[in-house]
Amino acid sequence: MPRIKFFSTSLIMFFLFFILCFGTMAHAQPTNNQNCKNIAKKLMSNDIKIKKIQEQMKHVIDAATGKESQNYPPIDRFNRHVNILIHNLGYRVGSMKELIEDAKQQGNNCQEMARKISSKVNAMQEIYVAMGLSLEDPKTSGSKLFDLNKNLKQQSNGANSDLQSAVKSF
Repeated sequence: MPRIKFFSTSLIMFFLFFILCFGTMAHAQPTNNQNCKNIAKKLMSNDIKIKKIQEQMKHVIDAATGKESQNYPPIDRFNRHVNILIHNLGYRVGSMKELIEDAKQQGNNCQEMARKISSKVNAMQEIYVAMGLSLEDPKTSGSKLFDLNKNLKQQSNGANSDLQSAVKSF
């Protein structure tokens, strides 16, 4: 009887050690580059959606003013299309800021990517805030939104090139 207890105890200890060993090996796998690559892809996806918002806003402003005219009428907060686009822009920029914070907690390569892209995302957030403030003023002409939209396109293109180079380096 004591041999059976010893054998069963030894067998139980072996299986527990075996499970613990595999669990430790699975947990110890380096995943920083993979996580960083996923973060960069999500950032690129949000940047593509920001470009789409920028294009849609361009079309809405052109529709309100007429493509030939350089005389921009006022666009206020009651313009539903512009209002929705600006709020969608805010959501995407906020999502990018969260992803940058996640990237800062990863390895050195990811922190470098976050440092490169954060200035452009901060500029996009400032553009979003300026667009929101311009909607609150009923006397704001469409030219201000048009100029902000051009700046948004420049920031988005810069962010996209930085993200593409970051994805290639991973």
